[in-house]
Amino acid sequence: MSEQGASASPFQQWLDLCLGAAASTVDAVPSGGTDEIASRLQKEARLHFESLSQPKPPGTVDASKSSTPATPRTASSTVQQDLSHASSATPNGALASLVSALGPAVTSPRWDARGRALFCLLGALEGCNSLTQGVRQAVGQFLAGLCRPVRRDEEDNGGEGGDAPMEYVDGANLAPEEVTKQLQEMQQQKAAKQSNGSSTHFAADDVRDAAVAALAALLRAKLEIFPTQQSPSPASTPLSPLGEALGVVRQSMELRLELATLGVRHRCRGDPSDPANGSSGMWGGGGAGYETGEAEANVADGLSQLPRAKRSMCFHLLDGALDGLEKDESKWRKLRLQIASSAEEAENASAPISLVKSMAAFASLASSCMHGETDPRCLLQLLRLLNKTQRVMMPLFDSNDGDENGAKFPSVDVFDAVAPYYPVHFTPPKNDPHGITSAMLQDALMAVLCERGVDCASLPNQSRQSTDQGEEETMIVLAARMFLERLEPPKSSEYDPPSNGSESEVDDKLDAVRDLSSLLLPPSSPKNGAPDSSMSGLNVARLPPSFLSELSSSLARVHEEAVSSDAKSLASAVRKLSSSLAHTLEHATTALWEAFVVDILRHLSPILGTAPQGMHGRASTAYLASLAAEGGVTTLNKVLEGCFPRFLGVLSLLDSANNSTEEGANGKSSQQMQRDEEKMAAAMRGVAALVSSCRVALQQHERENEGVQVHPHPLSPYISDTILKVTFILNEPLGEDEIGPLPLAAVGALESILTAADLSGLGEEDVASLDKTFSLMSSALFDGNESQCKNIDEWRTACARVLGAVIALGMCQDDSAASNCDTMNAMATSLLPDILASSTSPDSSSSKLNGIRYDWMILSRACANGTAPVSELIVSEILSRMIVAPQSGGTDPKASARALAYLVRHGGPKVGTAFHGLSSGPSDLIQVLCEPPTQLAADSSMDVSGVREKMATNQIGVGLSTLQLPESRAKDEEEALVTIERAYTILPFLIPLYQCPSSSSSCGSLVQFVDQVLPPLSKWDGVKLCVSFPLLAAVLENNRAWKADDTATRETLRSMIPFLAQYAVSSDQDAHSRSAAASCLSSILFHSNADEGFDGVQSVKKILQEVVHPAVAASVASLEKELLGDESTPRASARQAKASVESLQSSFQDAIGFLCLLGSISACKGGGYSQTGDLIASFLMELACTGTSQFPFSDTTIQLPTPSEQGKKHPILDPASQAYVIPASAFGSMLSVQNGGPFWRQRLTHKTLPVLLKALKVQATSQDPPALGILAVVCHMLCCLPSSLLGKSNVQQILPTLVAGLVYYAKNLDALARSEQISTKPMEVLSIILAALVKTLNVSPKDVTKFVGIIIPSLLLLCSPSEVSEAYVPKQLLVFQCLETVAAHPHARNAVMREKDHVVAVLSAAVDHPSIIVRNAVVQVRNVWCTLA
Repeated sequence: MSEQGASASPFQQWLDLCLGAAASTVDAVPSGGTDEIASRLQKEARLHFESLSQPKPPGTVDASKSSTPATPRTASSTVQQDLSHASSATPNGALASLVSALGPAVTSPRWDARGRALFCLLGALEGCNSLTQGVRQAVGQFLAGLCRPVRRDEEDNGGEGGDAPMEYVDGANLAPEEVTKQLQEMQQQKAAKQSNGSSTHFAADDVRDAAVAALAALLRAKLEIFPTQQSPSPASTPLSPLGEALGVVRQSMELRLELATLGVRHRCRGDPSDPANGSSGMWGGGGAGYETGEAEANVADGLSQLPRAKRSMCFHLLDGALDGLEKDESKWRKLRLQIASSAEEAENASAPISLVKSMAAFASLASSCMHGETDPRCLLQLLRLLNKTQRVMMPLFDSNDGDENGAKFPSVDVFDAVAPYYPVHFTPPKNDPHGITSAMLQDALMAVLCERGVDCASLPNQSRQSTDQGEEETMIVLAARMFLERLEPPKSSEYDPPSNGSESEVDDKLDAVRDLSSLLLPPSSPKNGAPDSSMSGLNVARLPPSFLSELSSSLARVHEEAVSSDAKSLASAVRKLSSSLAHTLEHATTALWEAFVVDILRHLSPILGTAPQGMHGRASTAYLASLAAEGGVTTLNKVLEGCFPRFLGVLSLLDSANNSTEEGANGKSSQQMQRDEEKMAAAMRGVAALVSSCRVALQQHERENEGVQVHPHPLSPYISDTILKVTFILNEPLGEDEIGPLPLAAVGALESILTAADLSGLGEEDVASLDKTFSLMSSALFDGNESQCKNIDEWRTACARVLGAVIALGMCQDDSAASNCDTMNAMATSLLPDILASSTSPDSSSSKLNGIRYDWMILSRACANGTAPVSELIVSEILSRMIVAPQSGGTDPKASARALAYLVRHGGPKVGTAFHGLSSGPSDLIQVLCEPPTQLAADSSMDVSGVREKMATNQIGVGLSTLQLPESRAKDEEEALVTIERAYTILPFLIPLYQCPSSSSSCGSLVQFVDQVLPPLSKWDGVKLCVSFPLLAAVLENNRAWKADDTATRETLRSMIPFLAQYAVSSDQDAHSRSAAASCLSSILFHSNADEGFDGVQSVKKILQEVVHPAVAASVASLEKELLGDESTPRASARQAKASVESLQSSFQDAIGFLCLLGSISACKGGGYSQTGDLIASFLMELACTGTSQFPFSDTTIQLPTPSEQGKKHPILDPASQAYVIPASAFGSMLSVQNGGPFWRQRLTHKTLPVLLKALKVQATSQDPPALGILAVVCHMLCCLPSSLLGKSNVQQILPTLVAGLVYYAKNLDALARSEQISTKPMEVLSIILAALVKTLNVSPKDVTKFVGIIIPSLLLLCSPSEVSEAYVPKQLLVFQCLETVAAHPHARNAVMREKDHVVAVLSAAVDHPSIIVRNAVVQVRNVWCTLA
């Protein structure tokens, strides 16, 4: 078969499908109409052309090239070249053949035939990877023509051109035979029209839409330069192959833009035969000679009449052209690089004016589509289209800047199109299937306004060109002005609040600040402080100096307004934006930086020397200090130069006061009485702000420049004069009644100077002044004199911060950081010993003033401001004194422990690092806490230096010589108890040291210490565990301890699991220590992973079987034996019997609590642990509801003592009934754990709720009050689980039990108080009842509507018990909360109003309660009920 025949074979089949001529072909099409036929054609064509576009395997010979000789190059057009050289075996040749083959279908009078043919062509274009310029031009013109509107008469005729069907026959001048013939033709035309109209699913607009889609696919395909780039250039051709290829690419770019524009214009035009569309008719043109412009230019009007889907297709066509243009641009740039060295082709290196104008017209057309668009889907599509237009086209405009006639990118048109949509106020409808949000629209809009993604490296020169009328209006300038108008509306216009009404004016301005930041400071802005090549690409560098000066002034005004209106968030955001802009512009051109920084500094600085205390002065101080802090070193120096002399000028009055000796009232000199303290205090605060800003700026500079420091120090010219003025104020006597604002401001400035300035160049006079000041401060803090002077606490706190800075500065051993003055070291050395001695002594008048420990505050500030060696020195000294204190028998070690706890909370992370970094300090401390008093007495001769030597050598006495035999067992136990009690007074203050992140470094040594004494073999092993378990539990709670790569420590911890479990359930051990051991076990199980070879599931099972099960069984057996003992017990021993039962219940509770811990860990970890958690939860639920359950992983059944009949009638008085509360509370504890994944509670509820519902059904048949176990379970589930998890029907089933329990307690509360119950279980159940009721009334009040008439009287009985008890106060507060909530019940208005008088009367009687908390609650609730109407 010939090549043409082979290629025509599938095309003929497709043609038959389009025309519907072959019955067999039509029958093969799936049922569903011509839409499925079109889809099939599109799919087959796409697959066929994709196969043609695939690269051929090596060795394959193109049939066309082997059989047809090469055609010599001629000067013919590109279209003729491509069509003549194209083979039908290539996508280009096959596409040309397909267009020719589908000609009969495209010209068919049937719309369905045309539509199918275009869908087939669409599939072919989607399968083509690349097309030649000639093929694209020919097919593109063909498709663009099909986008034209169809005349109404042609559409009525089914698509056939020519005359419209005849509606009547004019019989004049016709023979009868001719009249009959014309009538028959008219009937045939009508029948054919009806037949075609009834069978087609296509209309004229559908065919045009298919042409638009096909044109978009055509424009999206890449350009194949064939055969120009692959053929040698003849001698007569003036251009080389690369030059001719560059010309083809230019033609392709222009063609894409032209076809896209033409397609959109044609699709937006209406019926030309319609007079409304401007076509000529019987009565002339639509405008009758008064047309306002070309009909094809009015795209927006035609576009607005199209449905949303068809508008979207037009935008898709423009997007396809941009995709193809982007590919051509990449190829064009590569060709430019290849020919850049050729002088003869240099003129071809720039984009021609025709291409630039075509791009400008395309961008204007795309922006005009935005006008009037309201559909969010189309808006999002258009905004992304415009941003892509900017990214693709704007870099090409710069290559034509040198041409005087060069077109400019229509940024103004784009801005005018998108500006009406700013800011975006859009609320998507409920269940929006499209997922378009306001944030998506805002982001797309900001992308256009910010020209996001545009390669701006070559744009600044263009953007700063000016026209005759002034600066050029670029997108960045226009957008910045719009944002600025939103931030600071012009005074001449009334400010409109945000249109959506959901945000305040401050929030609206905050959005404007964020938008300005996004526009001018994109995330890609450099932060390393060094100028680079990309700096010119930042949008802020494209602004003209005049606008930057205007922007800076506007930001300063907005900041002042925000400060005056106390809008702190807005003021902070403005300062952050201005400092970031200054920092960025510092690395741009000098003119831009000066316009933004120098101009505003020149405007704001004068007020600092005249009225710094006013609103304008304070706002200016804050604004300029922020610029200095984060604006870069250049900005810092400029701000210091402009502001510091002015502040010092305000303080110059102090220079004349040095010579004044006259005193007035209250010990003040005449100069003190005459000076303006507010003004001078404002100037002093300004000095402090500038000094602090200098410290921040220098730290930022060191981070950005790899530790390079600035020299000389920016504060060097001002530091001496500043210190003299500050110390002069601080050395003056304080006021007797009040400390004024000036001394407070001066002490703050001194702290800033000590932490920021370089003091190495101070003179003798400056040092003497500082020495005197520090001595006065120390005396004020440690003289022990209480004072009622106003602001004295604030003054002393500031002095403590200064002394802390002195110690941090003087004791620093890093010369490059802060140790720059030998005098400061001497001052710190003299201060530190006294402060350490005071901080490690108990509270006294000298160390504690007005309840505040200023000595601890000084040390914490020293640790926070100083380097690591300072913290190490302070911590080691305190730890040494703490170790010496128990041995010397003098100083209480608790004071040192409290000091360490304060330091770790307020001294920064270096404190914890210093403590755990000591070679043996923590271990020595634990060893001392574990030593008996007799051993401490033997070591009483050791002083602080000896302890330091011991800590340094890390030598602890071992061997037989250290062993001591106890004098007696009783005395040994007594000493152990004394040691534990002493340790428990210190451990609460040491635990924060082991909770800090750096405690992970001590984990290994602490684990080794515990491992040596676990299990305990003596009383003193138990003492060591009592001391070490709480500390180990604190360390293991730190996630860093588990992230450390210490396999040996983790292995040791896992080996301790069985011993920890045995220790935790042993009643012979201390309760606090057992709790800490259980916490350690919980952390080990929770953080251990199976990938480390640890089978946690089996470990938990083993613990349950070997440890927990025996403990639970033994405790239940003992409790049952005690409860079912001889009933003839004498009355005198009843109290002892109750105490015994309480002790046995406590043992049972400990075992069940440990079981609950294992269940919580298993439930939260999930996976293989889930089954264990389910079994434990089910066991607890069954035990609480029925008293009988099979123990997990065991065949043994645990059965609680069965309450007697009398006990069932009065469960709160029955010990057997109270035992059921224990497993119920354990189950509630499992549900209340805040850890694990989101579904484990749902799983436990699904497993256990049926047990509860079954028990409720059984209870409903009884006349007895609710069993305490069932009642407690109900309340715990209501408290811990959301109503949605329980289910509405289940909530309604369990609520009657809650209400019944409330009523029962209300009636029997007095009986419970008279029974002298030792057990707290009944009152615990009452607390959980009230808590569940509070939640239900607030979360689902409708469910308790029918019970309100019962709930209110019960609450009144509970709020006024016969016997007042302090332990009952929390229950009363819950009762009052319920009464306050039920008063606002939305569904029980009648029941509430019926009880109003009774409630007010009862509450009035409760106003005289002895507890002030209860009285306040009663008054509040009574007011709520009294105001009901």
